[in-house]
Amino acid sequence: MSHFVDSIGIEISPDTLNQGEGAILREIALQLYARQIFTFGQARRLANLSVWEFQQLLGQHHVERHYNETDLAEDIDTIAASY
Repeated sequence: MSHFVDSIGIEISPDTLNQGEGAILREIALQLYARQIFTFGQARRLANLSVWEFQQLLGQHHVERHYNETDLAEDIDTIAASY
């Protein structure tokens, strides 16, 4: 997903702001992923979460997982790097 975006609006609740940098990064990652601006791998790295943690976060926020060839390649690279 390498398209350029001029500008986007991201909504961050006061509760999220009060929770600190980690919560803000997770919220930004969720929104960028949901808008298909970031791949799963890009979003989970921004959120500083494992594959499984980010998948769980998507489920908690009712964000559907979109999966394409780029995501598959990133998953293969992640698995290969762990061996």
